[in-house]
Amino acid sequence: MPARSLCQNFLNNILAPLHLYRQKSLIDATNAVINGASLTLTSIGRHLTGTASVKNKIKRVDRLLGNRHLQNEVSTIFQRITQKITRGMSRVVILIDWSAYHASRFQLLRASLACDGRSLPLMSCVVPSSQTANADVHERFLESLAECFSPGTDVIVITDAGFQGRWFQQLRSRGWTYICRVLGNHYYNVGNGWEKVSDSGTKASTTAIYLGEGLLGRDKNAQHEGHFYLYKSKPKGRRFKRSKERATRPSVTAKARTAGKSPWFIFTNSTEFSPKQVMKLYSRRMQIEQNFRDEKILAGDLDYGLVPVIHPGGSRY
Repeated sequence: MPARSLCQNFLNNILAPLHLYRQKSLIDATNAVINGASLTLTSIGRHLTGTASVKNKIKRVDRLLGNRHLQNEVSTIFQRITQKITRGMSRVVILIDWSAYHASRFQLLRASLACDGRSLPLMSCVVPSSQTANADVHERFLESLAECFSPGTDVIVITDAGFQGRWFQQLRSRGWTYICRVLGNHYYNVGNGWEKVSDSGTKASTTAIYLGEGLLGRDKNAQHEGHFYLYKSKPKGRRFKRSKERATRPSVTAKARTAGKSPWFIFTNSTEFSPKQVMKLYSRRMQIEQNFRDEKILAGDLDYGLVPVIHPGGSRY
């Protein structure tokens, strides 16, 4: 079956709320990418089918990406695609993470579906860097994501150490399971008094262990109940290599080195999985990093047209 027919069959109901012109333009652009276009405005324009001149095709793609109505409908498109992909799944494993977005002024928040190989991006949004890890941004994002799943779907959310505070409460209130890594100077208590997470390395081994049920955080207003697991992988002998053209970023390098050497201290609200299964689930988090790496290599100007950019006031453009 031709690629265009496949696109139309898949996107027919998904794009139903959109104007017919925008539906056709999106399908044409998708077909252009399938036929070999890279994720840039000019490349997609050059790969559009039809008898129009290349200049007019590029202008058509430019109008599509700059369409205000389409920008306001991006979240709806994300939701409807996710609903179609996850329909019939009794359990979904969702990877959520932040990443720098081609410019220091913005950060990308993304949810991806864990699959074999690379994860499948489901929903994304871009916010100013000042709103990174903002609880209100998290709440709006999770609210949109929750609308994608049927009430009976078992949702497991896996995140790195950048999600703390109200994050656990926001996931628990939706009845979701979370498997999150904890780093730094956080305190935990499993019945033996308060201990620093950063000091847990002395207990870690290459065999995943269950530390017990307890509290995360000494502040009574910010404590979270859950279960703790610990694992330390064997050293991989990696060396940091930087090309001469690449700018030095000592603080980022030091932070990554510390995280890489630290054991996996996992906090979760579920006892359904064995320690080994918990670590296997958490290890899939790296799939979303592969997605980020793919996009940063492309560094195309289309990316800003694929996700909603949210102003501090909450409006998108």
